[in-house]
Amino acid sequence: MQYFQEMWTLALDGELRGIWFWAAVYTMVVCLYSLIFQVRTRTWPSTEGELSSLSVKKFGATDPILSDQDYKSTALYQYEVDGVSLEGTKVSPWVFVTSHNARVILEKQMKSIQHLPDGKVKVFYNPRKPKKSFLIVAGRVGIAVTIAIAVLPLIGYTLRFHS
Repeated sequence: MQYFQEMWTLALDGELRGIWFWAAVYTMVVCLYSLIFQVRTRTWPSTEGELSSLSVKKFGATDPILSDQDYKSTALYQYEVDGVSLEGTKVSPWVFVTSHNARVILEKQMKSIQHLPDGKVKVFYNPRKPKKSFLIVAGRVGIAVTIAIAVLPLIGYTLRFHS
């Protein structure tokens, strides 16, 4: 507990060691929350859905300099759970906003949507709240990236300040 208090004092004094420590702790907490959510979505049931639209669209204000323009994926799909018709808009639990030059990441993400032979798509939904749905759930690579983002700042902190 004393170590945490010392790091808090250092952070308040603007010392790199304290700031790095608390930034690493914050990153780990946020990533662990995300990791739990990602793992849970992998167990969600799926159903067939009808895809109405899927695209990469401009996000935020239109920027005259293309490389400064932001983009995000958008979708609209309908699906049914226990006889109830529902509508979804979320492509993935990972919300990506990219620049004009990196929008290919969004296009690659959309290729992960599972298209069924009859032209429909696979929709993953929360069994407790079927209104919450995605077209893509977290894969092993995404989970590994989240774990790496969670622990690398702490490893960096340890190497820098405790070696």
